[in-house]
Amino acid sequence: MTINCKENQYFFGEIFSDQDTKQIVLSKIGEIAVEKINELSSHHAGVEVLDFVVMPNHIHMLISLQKQEKTSTLSAIIGSYKSGVSRLARQAFPGLELWQGSFFDHVIRDENDLLVHYEYIRMNVERWQKDKYFIKS
Repeated sequence: MTINCKENQYFFGEIFSDQDTKQIVLSKIGEIAVEKINELSSHHAGVEVLDFVVMPNHIHMLISLQKQEKTSTLSAIIGSYKSGVSRLARQAFPGLELWQGSFFDHVIRDENDLLVHYEYIRMNVERWQKDKYFIKS
């Protein structure tokens, strides 16, 4: 799944090159985004975050939803996540409009599809300048 910042603004940090590698240096809002991802499983029964990457203006997450008697919908989980990040971010930046209105999801169909998405997340920082969300300054 992909969650974008409003108007693709770089709220979560910046990517810097260090010799042959790239790394993201998170902003305060980026740190909040990571903190709230790490809390998802404790706030939503049956939700497991398999992997994620926070980029300057978007987030990719692989989430496993286990069937439970009371299972939240993916929309409810993401809505709750966005609200939690926004609430904390607005303490430091009042009035901040952080998120694009929706998110993009993809249902993993098989083991190969899962491996492709793991690799995509793992390599996302390295491919930043080729990313469709990259905006030249």
